[in-house]
Amino acid sequence: MKRNIIIWIIVGVILVALMVLAANISTLKGNNKTLEITKEINAGIPFKWEYVIEDPNIVEFKKNYVIRDDNKGGLVGGKVATNYVFVGKKEGETTITFRFVSITNEDYPPEEEVYKIKVDKDLNISLVTTKNE
Repeated sequence: MKRNIIIWIIVGVILVALMVLAANISTLKGNNKTLEITKEINAGIPFKWEYVIEDPNIVEFKKNYVIRDDNKGGLVGGKVATNYVFVGKKEGETTITFRFVSITNEDYPPEEEVYKIKVDKDLNISLVTTKNE
């Protein structure tokens, strides 16, 4: 009787260990269905971040949301950080270019950031490289 209990305990421990190992392998393999890129701007200036996806068949914009706003309690001109969320649509590589643009005219300031993005066959999306221009 004691032997059967010990065997069941050992089997249970082995099953739990296998489940933990499987979860870790899934994490190591990369199970990232969204990519978030954070952009900051000082509030009150007449500029904003815009993005262009080189191949919208590979990557799609889903949403953006503010993660930090330092303009509370009557402060103005503080930093605002916004996350831009993208998902993969099909396997491939493309770029997402963020441009810091004026909201009062069509001139682009010199700041531009290019993100090279990779989507695998399981639609996991990852950042490959970043380049400032």
